[in-house]
Amino acid sequence: MQKSLSAAIIGAGSIGGLIDTPKSSNTASHAHAYTKESSCSLVAICEPDKNNQNEFKKRWGELNTYENSSELFEKENIDILSISSPTKFHAKNLKEALHVNTISHILCEKPLVENQKELDELKTELELNDKKILINLIRRYDPSFIQLQTLINEKKWGKILDFHGTFTKGLLHNGIHMLAVLSHLLGCVNNVKPLHVNKDFLVECDNVKGTLTCIENIDYSIFELDIIFEHAKVEIKKGGTKISIYEKTPSPLYENYFTLTHKETLKNTLQHYASNSLSFLLKENSSTCKAILKEHIKLHEIIYEVIK
Repeated sequence: MQKSLSAAIIGAGSIGGLIDTPKSSNTASHAHAYTKESSCSLVAICEPDKNNQNEFKKRWGELNTYENSSELFEKENIDILSISSPTKFHAKNLKEALHVNTISHILCEKPLVENQKELDELKTELELNDKKILINLIRRYDPSFIQLQTLINEKKWGKILDFHGTFTKGLLHNGIHMLAVLSHLLGCVNNVKPLHVNKDFLVECDNVKGTLTCIENIDYSIFELDIIFEHAKVEIKKGGTKISIYEKTPSPLYENYFTLTHKETLKNTLQHYASNSLSFLLKENSSTCKAILKEHIKLHEIIYEVIK
């Protein structure tokens, strides 16, 4: 019988466990993902805020509670760790967790760390460590995005010609999610060049160049991406929860002209992104996780350089 993995969460706020409940139709928090994963047992949280502690335990049941990560690692035998603390604490939490022998899996919220200096201090150890570590760039682990990458790699719609994406909440927040999607679908992101300060960017991927627009100063979220192929257009809308494919067809009105006709909307499970990320981390082999981690570390480095 497979051993149940003891899980802990550092940061029992919103994404840790307060963004949803056990009755929610979506799976958005780390706590919800652990309760749905039969191979894991959530045993402890690290959270200094008493109100968050109490609310977390109301939703997810009684479990061991700590106010600092050093005490957590000293008293608990943890196999798998989620880091969902505020970004300014990520570097400290990672440094400690990398030296805990019992921990075999780490899932860290983005951004990985706060700045390039912290990344420089951690990068080598992160890449050489034998633990399976992923940054929770959620669309990378969703089955519909994985299916889309397969279709693109098979050149189902011919050559990639162009792309344009729009996102809100800054380059290090939603922007890192967008770059992770581009890197996954269109080849490694090699360069991001600002065209207008904090607004428009030229992005060079292995297989194509395109543009991104960052919209600031609005209180709602946008995450949309159009990818243009020789024989089709793919539209990623509603934060990635809707992936629609429009294929080239003869125009019903004009002879020798072509138009785009909706052919398919990929089945999407992004509403369960926390479960998808956890399942991917548990099931994929170490070399795959290592390659994705290196890819996502590179995206952080590109963003820090642009911000600088």
